[in-house]
Amino acid sequence: MSEQHQRTAQYEQNGQTHVQIASSQEKLHDYEEAIAILASKIRGELILPSNPAYEAERKVWNGLADGYPAAIVRCIDAEDVKIAVNFAREQAMTLSVRSGGHSAAGHGTNNGGLVIDLSYMKTITIDPVHHTARLEPGLTWGEVAKKLQTFGLALTSGDVASVGVGGLLLGGGIGWMVRAYGLTIDRLQAVELVTADGQLLRASADEHPELFWGLRGGGGNFGIATAFEVNLHPGGTVLGGAVFYEATEAERILREYTRLAAAAPDALSTEVLFMLAPPAPFIPPDKQGTPVVGIMVCYIGDISEGEGVVAPLRQLATPIADLIAPMPYSEIFALTGVGEIPGFQHHSRSQFFETFSDEMIHALVESAQSVISPETLISLRVLGGAMSRVAPDATAFAHRDKQGMVLITHFAPLSADAASLDALTQRVFRALLPYANGAYVGFLADEGEQRIREVYPTATYERLVAIKNQYDPTNLFHRNQNIKPTATRAMLVTSVSS
Repeated sequence: MSEQHQRTAQYEQNGQTHVQIASSQEKLHDYEEAIAILASKIRGELILPSNPAYEAERKVWNGLADGYPAAIVRCIDAEDVKIAVNFAREQAMTLSVRSGGHSAAGHGTNNGGLVIDLSYMKTITIDPVHHTARLEPGLTWGEVAKKLQTFGLALTSGDVASVGVGGLLLGGGIGWMVRAYGLTIDRLQAVELVTADGQLLRASADEHPELFWGLRGGGGNFGIATAFEVNLHPGGTVLGGAVFYEATEAERILREYTRLAAAAPDALSTEVLFMLAPPAPFIPPDKQGTPVVGIMVCYIGDISEGEGVVAPLRQLATPIADLIAPMPYSEIFALTGVGEIPGFQHHSRSQFFETFSDEMIHALVESAQSVISPETLISLRVLGGAMSRVAPDATAFAHRDKQGMVLITHFAPLSADAASLDALTQRVFRALLPYANGAYVGFLADEGEQRIREVYPTATYERLVAIKNQYDPTNLFHRNQNIKPTATRAMLVTSVSS
């Protein structure tokens, strides 16, 4: 792009920004009196379009979600959340909720509505004797890992340090210890949440048990979680890191990897990355920018035993870099720092797989090689272990039987051509469709109703609808992978009248 075109594009972008902010300010005139009352009630911070902080605070991780809300409420406690929920409901405003803001679909923002921002709610209370903790939703998983590291404890969670506790703990939680300790929701004992009618409830196996079932995998459909009570497990030092191979033998390496990883003890969780080698000190200069297969590992337990378990994965070919070593669990997030870059556009698709057939691996490698670029990151994860030993109907996460998952991502600055990046992502996604079965809500972008049904099979979906009808019949919480209520307006009016 020429310098003149860059100036023109910047001018147009700035002009569009001013128009959008003006539109959001106009929306405020409709709520002016109510906004003043809201500001007087909350203890947190109310950010309006006129606030100098607005431009920064309106943005979320995925730069494709370029929303201009009428107001942002940064809550500091559950009472603030209750006040903000009541305000949104009474004013019939579109409502978005965010903790870490990592929603691939950009659900943490909107145009002309209200955003409830939980990022100030970061209290963590740890009981090192009973191995339990209470987490507020604004914490990130990197922060939680560091706090728990002090006690030699951990909580299996997502891959990226900056992901918020709130979103992941309602969606499932497939992370570094998924085979050893299951999904993050499998460690969940109770959830405190504000429902659509402004009530603060505690859901557990004994209190609102059906709601508790739905919260474990059903996403943000039923309320705003203000705290999570969890059981912790051992953490401390793990055998972690990655080994990188040239991708010239990618198909053979992936066949061997999937066989070894599936047969490994539960203590080992792994993930493969297909990408171009980064310009990093640990990559030889002549290999930087070339296609590589990186196998990331996390072994929890005796390190000497782990060395033996991991050894075959380090000998699949001649490594161009081997970074596997003992490390504190909290440091393993450094491997996925690229996923933390805020404001980039992210085009992603994900799929579950029941098996790793030779045909599936061939389709993955062939399609990946056809799209590989500096913006490409394709991951394949072997599942099973503790995750698969929980009954499939024990929680709203319905894919316990799946043996693997693939995530296809293309990410780049907003100046890059979005249509081209999306087309590259779709090419790999479509190539794998014949072998796929199911989707993970935590990685779902804005992909339509059919994909939500792939997250929740019929029996699970119908059960979630019944919970939605009870706790959010007007669908106040719809900025999510939405479970639509079936209660009609006429039914609601009749219920209220009676």
